[in-house]
Amino acid sequence: MKKTARTKILFLALLSSLSFTKPILSETPSDVGERIIHTTKFTYWIDPTSSVPLESVLKTGQFSKITDDFVNFGFLEGTLWLKLDPKDFPDPIKYPLLLIQAHNIDSVELFHKNDGNTYVVSKSGHIQPVFQREIPHRNFAFRIGHEKETILIAIRSEISLQFAFVFTNQRNLQREDYISQWIYGLFFGSLGIIILYNLAIAFFVRDRNYFYYIGYVLFFGLGQLSLLGFWGYFFVPDSYFWKRIGIPVFFSICLFFFVLFTSHFLKLKTRIPKVARFYQVLGVFSLLNAAVALFGGISQSSIGVSLLSVLICISLLIVLVWGIWRRIRSFYYFAIAFVLLLLTCTVYGLLKFGILPSNPFLEEMLFPIASLADITLFALALADRIQLLRQEKDMALAQVTSLRRERKISRDILMQSLPKTIPNVKNLQIQIFILPMKDVGGDFYEYFSPNPYEIGIVLCDVSGHGIPASLISAMGKVAFTTQKDNISSPKQVLEGMNRVLYGNCNPQYVTASYVYLNTSTKVWRFGRAGHPSAYLQRASGEIIKVHPKGKIIGVFPEIQIEESSYLVEPKDRILILSDGVLECFTPEGKMYGEAGLLEFLRTNRGLPNHLFKGKLIQDLESFSKAEIKEWEDDLTFIFLELV
Repeated sequence: MKKTARTKILFLALLSSLSFTKPILSETPSDVGERIIHTTKFTYWIDPTSSVPLESVLKTGQFSKITDDFVNFGFLEGTLWLKLDPKDFPDPIKYPLLLIQAHNIDSVELFHKNDGNTYVVSKSGHIQPVFQREIPHRNFAFRIGHEKETILIAIRSEISLQFAFVFTNQRNLQREDYISQWIYGLFFGSLGIIILYNLAIAFFVRDRNYFYYIGYVLFFGLGQLSLLGFWGYFFVPDSYFWKRIGIPVFFSICLFFFVLFTSHFLKLKTRIPKVARFYQVLGVFSLLNAAVALFGGISQSSIGVSLLSVLICISLLIVLVWGIWRRIRSFYYFAIAFVLLLLTCTVYGLLKFGILPSNPFLEEMLFPIASLADITLFALALADRIQLLRQEKDMALAQVTSLRRERKISRDILMQSLPKTIPNVKNLQIQIFILPMKDVGGDFYEYFSPNPYEIGIVLCDVSGHGIPASLISAMGKVAFTTQKDNISSPKQVLEGMNRVLYGNCNPQYVTASYVYLNTSTKVWRFGRAGHPSAYLQRASGEIIKVHPKGKIIGVFPEIQIEESSYLVEPKDRILILSDGVLECFTPEGKMYGEAGLLEFLRTNRGLPNHLFKGKLIQDLESFSKAEIKEWEDDLTFIFLELV
């Protein structure tokens, strides 16, 4: 047949299917539009090698009863034989059609005898072009009613196998198709509108998140077309290859765009680098899985889609819990959408592996219903992100002038409140560095040395920035002066400061570290209130991280502070610091962190005390590729060495 003629026939057939003006079968007066699910009347036997000839199936096969109306065989190897005895045939006048309610079967062959000894075969499945089937349909339908003997059905498929046997008639089949095509028309139409709308926004805002989202929705929609049978019926009715690979290929590419969208939108590369790298690996595997299907590994690729879906579900659940616990706004819309998607993917994966019993509603409606809600929530999340960025930009522009004034005032207040001299304690060398950055965060320190051998040093960090932070810093210094009688006890000093500041900081708070050192008795005590750890480096090079428990100051009426005590020797070193040191980032988002600090301490153990300050600053600038004056946070550390 010439290509033009075939195109015309295909067009007319599609038009007929949509309009339902041309009946599938001729109507009879008894056609009352009924249907019955008849799956449990069939028995089945699996030929794992597909080697038993048709004539020997009834003699060789050990047929078993089917107990579920919608049967789930999962990923099945070999040939599934099904048998229906004459005594179980329904009324052929009321139910002249047998509908196998499934969408993704490679081959379906119905064998029956018509007043003779030779089997007559009717073929359907992906291997059979749609309009060469006995009844063109997105499912697999056969005419029934003239059989006198047992009928046999042979099914082979490389994709997970779930189906129901439904006996029906023309009127009911048309009615159900009419309803389902309206429903799915609305579903796929909604997806199309979402894609076009977000495509326009993507070109306007130039945000990669939108392009990843569009790719996810597009290939999800194509996967749904394949899953529901519309892809093979409307788009590739004559292509056995494209009908078979639709599900694994489209859903694999869908997963690829989904992990990109998730990782980029939630900024996992910065927030959770290991998870971001894990998603990169999943994205690569998703593309490889699609390639496996394209090269003929349909069964392996279908299993791969299910495994990747479950793996993504589990990892996303962990990421969501982390993000909500950290109260990151961008996670909230996603939390609802992801949980819905996680549940859907998990249920679908369990269905495909045969762990959960299946049914037509779950097979057809699970993903469309969940995915439309899911995709809509993703769109709302993107819209919220754009709105949030716009609000942040407007607020930033409005605050630029006032911030500039505040920075100068804050810096002046803070610098005037700091000690004017370095403590002079026998047998102790001290290096102190404090630098308020662009947005002053309120780092400050104070010390008290009642005699040449004792010193108590407090290092504090006030939350927030600007004038309020500087004023609370000044209050913190006053609170410390009230604790001079308790200099030898970090616990009493920090708990006492909390009692003074409680009720005067809201909504801000203070974190603090306190060091007491007696160079005569060689006793060092340390306590902290929500502040970073202290580090004790022995003369031998051993580094001890000191991290006693303690809540932040100014929020609770009473706090409990633990303190750690060590005996120190000459050449031992002590480092306390603010979070500005640890939270130093590269342009790519990698954090200096504790690992970077420990490596610096090990490498520079032999560095003279007076060079330590400059060397650490140099290392931080080298790591961040920026001068410290360009940083966004205060930088403070105090370095002590016994001599």
